[in-house]
Amino acid sequence: MKIKESIDRLLNCIIRLLSWRQKSREHSLRDAIEELIEEDNCSETQSIAWDEKEILGNVLSLKDIQVQSIMIPRVDIVSIQNTARIEELMSLFVERQRSSIVVYQGMIDNVVGVIYLKDVANWFYMNKPFNLSIFVKDVLFVPPTMQILDLLLKMRETGIKIAVVIDEYGGVDGLVSLKDLIEEIIGDIQDTEEMKLQRKKVIKTTEGVVIVDARSTFDEIQKYGGIEIIPEDNSIETIGGMISHITGTVPVKGELVNCNRQNLEFEILDADPRRVKSVKIRQKAL
Repeated sequence: MKIKESIDRLLNCIIRLLSWRQKSREHSLRDAIEELIEEDNCSETQSIAWDEKEILGNVLSLKDIQVQSIMIPRVDIVSIQNTARIEELMSLFVERQRSSIVVYQGMIDNVVGVIYLKDVANWFYMNKPFNLSIFVKDVLFVPPTMQILDLLLKMRETGIKIAVVIDEYGGVDGLVSLKDLIEEIIGDIQDTEEMKLQRKKVIKTTEGVVIVDARSTFDEIQKYGGIEIIPEDNSIETIGGMISHITGTVPVKGELVNCNRQNLEFEILDADPRRVKSVKIRQKAL
């Protein structure tokens, strides 16, 4: 399913839902969805397509998920200073392959908005001096405990497609986009190129070792690398997180980390002071 078609279909469902809630203000979001589906099922002329009902059913199953569960972590946010020159901005767009970049003033915890590539591209035809501030669009600021359905409706009401997740001290925790929310409800929206990039995160060599992006999940490693890894802690989601859990710190490039319980050895191929970036995994001889 193409992204635009998925978004249009989901928004169509949300519009129906919003109009239903206007008729029944005392209803919770869950009640509104359930009654909307039930009413349509009982009607002689059903107005909701089967795939739209499936989407609304998915919405019900996600009712308790909070934005902190799906947000892009702070360390992975692509951002730029609000005083940046056009050359710096375009270089970042190209290097990180993003359609939007967060803009901050002074430090990342002081986000002032987001800038979209399409808006900057139009500037090249305007024949005007470059001023980054004129391209900055508003973002939402939300707590990590906000439910994703509430955020989806908030984005629908405001037309703002990016939300910055803020912790209790006002610091930036992460980032959530409209596309992230839609993927949670409709399912992963990935085209062929994205699928290829996903597989490149986990590379199985002819020597039997597996080279992975440290952000790879255990399911991805098993699917593409053929190695089953059981995390040391159920709250750990990535191989990089597991390695840091074992060592109690962020290991350096070239360091070897042993997981004797599972007969595995991790070689750190790339890392910076904040996180592991890539890892070579090999099973040790018995």
